[in-house]
Amino acid sequence: MNNDAKTFSYLAYVGPLFLVGLFSDIRRDPTLRFHLNQGLVLFLCELAGMIIHSIVNSILGGIILLNIIPALLFVFIGLISLALSLIGIFNVAGNRLSPLPVIGVITLLK
Repeated sequence: MNNDAKTFSYLAYVGPLFLVGLFSDIRRDPTLRFHLNQGLVLFLCELAGMIIHSIVNSILGGIILLNIIPALLFVFIGLISLALSLIGIFNVAGNRLSPLPVIGVITLLK
C-alpha cells in the first residue's frame, strides 16, 4: 500500500473524512477500499446511534429522574465509536485487513 492509500485509510476511521478517500484517484486500491468500507459502516452506525440518542433524549430528557439515561447513552455511543475507530486505525498501522468487531461484516462498498 502506498503512502496516499495509507493516509486515506487512516482518514476512513475519522467520521465523515472517509469521503476524502472515496473521492480520491486511488479509491480502487483493494486495501483502501476495505478500510473505506469499514469507515463508512462505522460512520453510519455512529449516525444511527446519535439519532437513537436524540429520540431517547426527547422522550426522557424532560423527566427529572430519567434525564441521566440520555446522557449515559451519549457517553456509551461515544466510547464505542472511539474504540472502534482506534481498532481500525491500529489495523491500518499494522497493515491488517481485520474487520471491526460486530459491524465489520457489513459490506456497503464492493
